[in-house]
Amino acid sequence: MRIKLVILSIFTLLHIETFSQLNNNLIVKSADSVHFFIFVNDILQNNSPYYNIKLTGFDRSSMKMKIYIPDSSKQIIEKSIYFEETLRETSAELIPSAEGFKFRYTGEVPIGVNPLDTNQLIIPYRNTPLILDSIYRIDSTYLNDSIVNPSSQTLTYKGKTGCKKPLDNSDLLIEKIENELFSSKKLELAKKGLTNHCYLVNDIKKIISLFEFDDQKLELSMMSFLCTYDLENFSKLKELFLLNSSLITFEKFLNENNQLDKN
Repeated sequence: MRIKLVILSIFTLLHIETFSQLNNNLIVKSADSVHFFIFVNDILQNNSPYYNIKLTGFDRSSMKMKIYIPDSSKQIIEKSIYFEETLRETSAELIPSAEGFKFRYTGEVPIGVNPLDTNQLIIPYRNTPLILDSIYRIDSTYLNDSIVNPSSQTLTYKGKTGCKKPLDNSDLLIEKIENELFSSKKLELAKKGLTNHCYLVNDIKKIISLFEFDDQKLELSMMSFLCTYDLENFSKLKELFLLNSSLITFEKFLNENNQLDKN
């Protein structure tokens, strides 16, 4: 009986720990009150820009964040943020400089420790597209490109097409890859998810961006040629590479496929 109680207690603790891992907050504010949008994993979080934002209830271990400042600078700041503990609140500030705004971490504390800020916009983390306020809908090419859905992109694309199957949504595949702990398994999931499917280049970029090393990105980029709908945008994948050698290999692959297409 005692053994059963011990096992039950361990299971309960593991259960509690598992669910408590998935809750962290992020605070970003600008030093001079410049307003901005926040994107998390390419999904817009606030439909109007603001200068002091708290994002709550983030339920993953890492995020790819973009901050877009819709003033005359049109500046975009990109950061990868990792949460090693649970129930933490990470704070950061946008600091003005001669080259534009710099993103600077200012601290991390347990949730509930920071004093209440009445000037703060508090928004829950969302993983579905957000409708932008109409006043900003035509303000920037970046925002227009980022919030449209696959079907509207398909309707506006008039160039050469590759795969003819119905377009797949990358969100489910991305979630599976992010939840996998091992790099080899992540790569295996990505390959399986790309094979015999059809995606827009923007979705393929999101998938491949989950990987850190150029050799993995290069392998996935070249194999994704057969599952690309908007072929004339395929060359945009070159933006993924950090190494010049990877870029040269990818451009050679592009040239070879362009030559085959002409023959």
